[in-house]
Amino acid sequence: MNYQILFGSYPIPRFAGIASHNFVVMCDETGRPIFEINGGASNSDGSFNYCAIRGPLTAVVTDYAHRDLRYFPEFYLRPTSITSLLLEGSYSSVAARWRAAVDLAERIRQSGLRYSFWLQNSNSVASAVTEAMKLTPPSAAVGRVKAPGSYRRLILDAA
Repeated sequence: MNYQILFGSYPIPRFAGIASHNFVVMCDETGRPIFEINGGASNSDGSFNYCAIRGPLTAVVTDYAHRDLRYFPEFYLRPTSITSLLLEGSYSSVAARWRAAVDLAERIRQSGLRYSFWLQNSNSVASAVTEAMKLTPPSAAVGRVKAPGSYRRLILDAA
């Protein structure tokens, strides 16, 4: 097996599993997650706000080797998460794409954008980092009801 980049969706129980939280994950050649990128809102102390309705929009890169769920969420391992393969290849080809996603995550974190459930949220971040890797979010995981914000283009300053 090669390294992989997966697009994930976690059906949010609070919304009867109709709306989802989207994320992106990189797995090693055995299928284990190495890194994950989640969008959402951050709390004033910088921790990830799992129940966000407002706050600064953030993009968090979780390193599975250094786990801290308060600051670095993990959705890939949840039993209800669904994933779609975006890319499979050698470490160098996958890592090059992943680097673009990490760079965009940092720009989002520094952007000053505000979280909005309907407009710019975890799904906007997942779509944006996927597109930064020159990949396409799977149609089954995006949509105005299924993944609010997934079609929203984040307005970031040119880098």
